[in-house]
Amino acid sequence: MIYTIVLADDHSVLLQGLLTVIHQIPNTDVVAIATNGLEAIDKVASFKPHLLILDLNMPSMDGLKCLLRVKTEYPKTKVLIFTNYYETALIDEVRRLGADGFLLKDASAETIQAAITDVLNGIPYYPNKTLKNGVADTLETDSYFFDDFLKKFQLTKREVDIIRLICKEMNTKEIAHELNLSELTISTHRKNIFRKLEIKNMAGLVTFAKEHQLF
Repeated sequence: MIYTIVLADDHSVLLQGLLTVIHQIPNTDVVAIATNGLEAIDKVASFKPHLLILDLNMPSMDGLKCLLRVKTEYPKTKVLIFTNYYETALIDEVRRLGADGFLLKDASAETIQAAITDVLNGIPYYPNKTLKNGVADTLETDSYFFDDFLKKFQLTKREVDIIRLICKEMNTKEIAHELNLSELTISTHRKNIFRKLEIKNMAGLVTFAKEHQLF
């Protein structure tokens, strides 16, 4: 039996990486790709796939509305949420709406394959991470998808951690405490980040982070 899959995400680099990972799973076939919520609904309607892998942050129709539509109109299609956001309230909401799994984009290739296999076999997949105040307390950057990203912008994993924390409006002292580094080290990383990305201010950094789904 061949399991059919539709991917819904508007990030082209991530889609290519995800395709590579899925192609290594036996008896699976990606039959369509959607880059917004409305297109995802259309693809599910056309192909009636076994699985929809769905990003929550997409144009036209957000992932939660798309999830509700799919589970209401095409209940046989399983839905695996694929997102950067890991919060208790969000997990509770996608469960309530009928999602069959919840997977973080910072997962390794092996974890992605395991999650897809579980969901296709009727086993709900939800990550087990420690939460602090309802939010993940670690910033993992060992993702399969980060490799090309890091090379493209010549960033280190530590610098990506710092970008994410800066975008959470943490100051140098707070970031230093969070990462167990000195304030001087954090300041040096900041300068290197701005130089590598050729940006001049915080607005530019936040724009970069949003465009590349770092937070």
